[in-house]
Amino acid sequence: MINRQVHVFEHGIQVFDDHLVPEQRKRYAIRNVHEIEEEEIFVKLIRSMPTDGCFVNIGAAIGYYPLLAKRHSPQLTIHAIEPLEIHRTFFCENIGLNGLRLSDFIHHPFGVSDSDGEAMLIEDRFMTSIQGGQASDAQGGLYHQIKSIMKSMVVDTGLRQPKKTISITTHSLNTIMAMIGRPVDLCQMDIQGIEFEALKGASKTLADRTIQTFLIGTHGQKLHQNCAALLREQGYLIEVDEPTPKDQPDGILVARLKQV
Repeated sequence: MINRQVHVFEHGIQVFDDHLVPEQRKRYAIRNVHEIEEEEIFVKLIRSMPTDGCFVNIGAAIGYYPLLAKRHSPQLTIHAIEPLEIHRTFFCENIGLNGLRLSDFIHHPFGVSDSDGEAMLIEDRFMTSIQGGQASDAQGGLYHQIKSIMKSMVVDTGLRQPKKTISITTHSLNTIMAMIGRPVDLCQMDIQGIEFEALKGASKTLADRTIQTFLIGTHGQKLHQNCAALLREQGYLIEVDEPTPKDQPDGILVARLKQV
């Protein structure tokens, strides 16, 4: 058997090193956590939940946040939603690496959108996104246009493989919450630019007050503002409102239901 290197984060979470991409390794060399600012917020939210609460992670990738949640609160019910097959495979490997069982998590192999159906997924590892779902505001749109051009240039030189596009099943948050069938204490989303679309597909969920707290990684200032405005309209208090954190690429939005 080939010995595989293991990356151990400062909180003790382990992942196989070959799951990581160079951009992540550079970031972890600065501080050995996945996201410097969001992680501290995440841990506080997990610790504030009931021990038998429910955590939904949309965009679970290789499982870092579900594993971290389980480390801090072993009795949580954790739903991990991830449409990319290679990430689901890596997540399963990391579950065993951390001494846990597959049955400790409820796995969902689909994406989230504003409705149920099919979508084209642009497969690019941790930058994977649903086609047409990137930030549409001027700043975010320009950023992604420049990034796309730069990546195309690298592909043309043969230094990077071209991205694949695959068809996936998508469900709205309304449908996902109906599948889960219980109130959710924390819903965390990192879905590469379709966070506002996802919230638009949560009309019944928001009206029924099914989700207590959202932790959303946002992609572009306009998208961030739109998400915050929609959640305010639905009775949420914005507790963290940071579209451009200093030490990580994604914005951070935390919204908690007002008590009635």
